[in-house]
Amino acid sequence: MDFRARIVTWTDVEKWCSSIRDQVIDSFVPDMIIGLSRGGLVPARILSDTLWIKDLISIKTEHWGITATKSGKAILRDPGKLNLNGRKVLIVDDITDTGQSMKLAYDFVKSQEPAEVKTATMLHITRSSFIPDFYGELVDQKNWAWFIFPWNVYEDLDNLLSKVLNGRASLEELKTLLLKNFDLKIEDTLLETVINDFVKAGRIISNSGVYSREKIAASQ
Repeated sequence: MDFRARIVTWTDVEKWCSSIRDQVIDSFVPDMIIGLSRGGLVPARILSDTLWIKDLISIKTEHWGITATKSGKAILRDPGKLNLNGRKVLIVDDITDTGQSMKLAYDFVKSQEPAEVKTATMLHITRSSFIPDFYGELVDQKNWAWFIFPWNVYEDLDNLLSKVLNGRASLEELKTLLLKNFDLKIEDTLLETVINDFVKAGRIISNSGVYSREKIAASQ
């Protein structure tokens, strides 16, 4: 097995964001939310709604490249000068895994002289060097998995299949490959929908219910 992967559902997302909201309400009154692009954009928008905070912006951090592969040291794309003086800011991301992205964002936001800064992530891995103020669920590093969020399903499955689809395979065989190599349990309807869309987009070639990536490989 290369590594473990897990599908995150919208129910999971709603549960984690609800937990964060309750924690924030009990201890902090932010007047602005900053979502970290890309992974923190959706939970930041959900929290801006459930906390009644209309002032929502994003800044971009980069650390992970291809699925479950670090692209190197985390970097912060220059967001320029932000007018945060005197603001109470909540920084939101999907997960603190290594913690580097959130630390970069936190240090930058602090440099903009806000009144107060707190951080929140839906998932917090115990190995992370940065501990957010609020999180929806604590994940022991022994149970680490690559979490496939609803807004990242196509990208992640495309990358995972590129690692294991070396010939031709039926839909059932694709499901078996994902389970064997990544311990990834995926519903038939979801996998079928995604694979059909991959075929339409030319990411995968279909021939009578048998799939391959031959054309993509030949063009690279």
